[in-house]
Amino acid sequence: MTAAVTPIETARERTQTIQQELEVAGAELHLTNSALESSLPAAAKKGDVGKALEQNAAIEEKVLEAAEDLQAVTELLAEEVAQRAWLERELAISRASRK
Repeated sequence: MTAAVTPIETARERTQTIQQELEVAGAELHLTNSALESSLPAAAKKGDVGKALEQNAAIEEKVLEAAEDLQAVTELLAEEVAQRAWLERELAISRASRK
């Protein structure tokens, strides 16, 4: 018999998926920014284009930071899932010893 998936386990799996998607998005942003930086002549990197490049770099950093934050949340949720499983086992043992 398979145990039902708890909401906290679902949350852990979802945060892990989102974290991985953010890492991919950050890598894609980095590749795009690098291609633009290396392809555009210096004269084209001024004004609005220069601001757009700076904003893209800032967004890339925010995406990577969000991925790191989600990794920390995923780890906390995994710890909570493990602790809950341990408590449930202890409760089962306690109940069994009362019979």
